[in-house]
Amino acid sequence: MGQIVGAYQDGGGFHGFLLSGGSYTTLDDSLATGGTTASGINDAGQIVGTYTDASGTHGFLLSNGSYTTLDDPVALAGTTAAFGINDSGQITGSYTDSIGHVHGFLLSGGTYTTLDDPSAGNITRAAGINDMGQIVGHYSSVSGNHRFLLTIAPNPAPPAGTTASMILRGSNASPAVAGQYEIYNIGNNAILAGYQLGQVGTDWQFNGLGGVGGGNTTMLLRNAGTGGFELYGVSNNIVSAAFLGTVGLDWQFAGFGDFSSRGESDMILRNGNTGALQVYGIANNQITDTASLGTVGLDWQVGGFGNFSSRGTSDMIMRNTTTGGLQVYDIDHNQLTGSAFMGTVGVDWQIIGVGNFSSMPGESDAIMRNATTGGLQVYDIANNQITGSAFLGTVGLDWQFAGVAPVRGPGTSDLVLRNVTSGAFEVYDIANNQITGAASLGQVGLNWQLGGLVADPPAGAMGGAGANAQLVQAMAGFGGSGAGESLNTAPLSAETSQQQLLSTPQHA
Repeated sequence: MGQIVGAYQDGGGFHGFLLSGGSYTTLDDSLATGGTTASGINDAGQIVGTYTDASGTHGFLLSNGSYTTLDDPVALAGTTAAFGINDSGQITGSYTDSIGHVHGFLLSGGTYTTLDDPSAGNITRAAGINDMGQIVGHYSSVSGNHRFLLTIAPNPAPPAGTTASMILRGSNASPAVAGQYEIYNIGNNAILAGYQLGQVGTDWQFNGLGGVGGGNTTMLLRNAGTGGFELYGVSNNIVSAAFLGTVGLDWQFAGFGDFSSRGESDMILRNGNTGALQVYGIANNQITDTASLGTVGLDWQVGGFGNFSSRGTSDMIMRNTTTGGLQVYDIDHNQLTGSAFMGTVGVDWQIIGVGNFSSMPGESDAIMRNATTGGLQVYDIANNQITGSAFLGTVGLDWQFAGVAPVRGPGTSDLVLRNVTSGAFEVYDIANNQITGAASLGQVGLNWQLGGLVADPPAGAMGGAGANAQLVQAMAGFGGSGAGESLNTAPLSAETSQQQLLSTPQHA
């Protein structure tokens, strides 16, 4: 469109400018105290650049007359610069980390992705991006300075033989990976491939995974400051995102399941102060309805969800932290339809996971672990009763529960543990209430935290009748028994600010 941006200097310092139709317009970010420079413009007239204040440098986006500050969330404060923007609004630039290394970044859909050329030493800068998403920039190495061209493409589909996927999140305590997400495709007791999913602000925390229709997995994040929930559809890439609303932080995520009996992945929250349980129906990335399940004493904790009633519903186990009692609650059409006491187990035994360990069709069994010895015990559950039990063995307490998923092959319920010292993952194949094999899945640095494991492709709503559809995180510590004492609804409120779709990242 013949528009040009740049910078000039006068007695007052640096200023950006826009040259359009032969007329110059000065550009000064209102927050700038040390100067403004303009670096890129797209056909919509959106301008990016950099301004300086007392804290350092910051990128900016000027759109429709309004300036927005751009600071990469993993950058050392005051070290972000923006250089280029394309017609899709994707922005490139650079930032410096806490140890002085310079990285490029791509800002797409509200998400920052770090760009590091694999041949680079300590410096990579992304200078521009075209409408095909190709990025140009430069990097330094021991042999000098070099230019690069980066073409970003979506992650490929999971390799043949993939039966499960594992999602990891970079720890907020590690600036180089904070808020980043990775997905690993697993099958035949091995990691077959691994890819980056994207990055989201460190105030968003991983809550859980669920299975949905359309071949996608649901990843739920929650804002630790606002209580807002964001739902992401994952199919080896982030393929959708939706803001579900906000609820008070005294309400905590308890788990996914098909509580509405409509083949969905619905959500249960629990109030950490009152013990109240609230179910939210979710369809097409929206909250469709909500209902109270009642209130139970906080000495009862949620243990897990599965088809314990043998009716194909998503039922809930709760455990009394004082007595060790186990209570199952049948849930159908967003209501408690029945309850049964299943017995008592010593309080040094904790429920860690749910799956079909007995190999009986349609059954949802539970694994408990002794917090003192590391012993593993499986309990077969059918018709709301414990029908059998078997000891699986003992594993050192430096190995912690990571998930239950079909790691060996389709339809299996295998146990994955992670070593808290080394970061190594180990899978234990389980069939007929026995460990039938074990294999190492490899090792990932402890600056990467486990999100969860899930069947891939998803077998349906989490907590449904299928063994592969079980929630694969230990749902302990949320409280919960007995009939409902009071009803206390917790509607999710609308909010205009939405965490944007995670982009598909690829490091150069």
